Amino acid sequence: MYMDKFSQGLVVALGTIGLGLSQAALAVENPTAVTATAIIDWSKLQLSVTGVTDEVPTVVFSSYNTSLSSTSTSSGGSESHSVTRNDWTSTAHTDTSAGDSLANGLASSEIFSGTASAVETGSVESSSGTRSVGFSFDGPGMLTLSVPYTISLTGITSVCCSFDTASVSGSASFNSYTNGGSSNSSSSASFSIDSYANLSSTSRAGNLVFGIVASDAGTGSLSVGFNASSSGAVGAVPEPELYAMLLAGLGLMGVVVKRRKKMGGV
Repeated sequence: MYMDKFSQGLVVALGTIGLGLSQAALAVENPTAVTATAIIDWSKLQLSVTGVTDEVPTVVFSSYNTSLSSTSTSSGGSESHSVTRNDWTSTAHTDTSAGDSLANGLASSEIFSGTASAVETGSVESSSGTRSVGFSFDGPGMLTLSVPYTISLTGITSVCCSFDTASVSGSASFNSYTNGGSSNSSSSASFSIDSYANLSSTSRAGNLVFGIVASDAGTGSLSVGFNASSSGAVGAVPEPELYAMLLAGLGLMGVVVKRRKKMGGV
């Protein structure tokens, strides 16, 4: 009877250990996707020009450019796609997919965004985009650009060691060379969120605001961009409780073996 109790305890301990190990293995085989998203709301972009004096300078814009790029790597293979449009209004879309993972970018007169979702173990996804324009002033003045953004990371992972990030940025610069002198003005803004290891839903929203001051006639450039990247799980890290169960089971096995030896020697 006494040995039956020890045998029953041993079965329970080993069963618990087996269940814990199978759950850890399941976490690696079916990781929850971590999705990185960066959105710039182009429909609400505000661009204004004002004069330093009562006279507003003439500003000429040129060299509009929109570029998108996305890459995807997993056990299903690797893909990389990119597209460039010489304006800010036409639709430009690019995406890549390898295995169960996906990365894509979208640009139009309404939205400018990228998403990267790494589902498969070991996969790496990324999406990036840039919009730029050149301009010239014929006299002193100020140019300001403001555009709303949202960046987010969603998903939960309990495996090591994934790294995910979402970011937006913008910059403006201007140079003037007149009357034997020179001047320059620049402005930049950037926001990002990232996560290492355990991840819960994270997001941030606001406005990219930057501008330049032209002291005289000259040329400059404006650019706004985003980046989203996501990495799939690369391995499991057992919880401390799992190690405790394993040690308890091994200890119980040792007690059973010792008692059997004693009983056998009587």
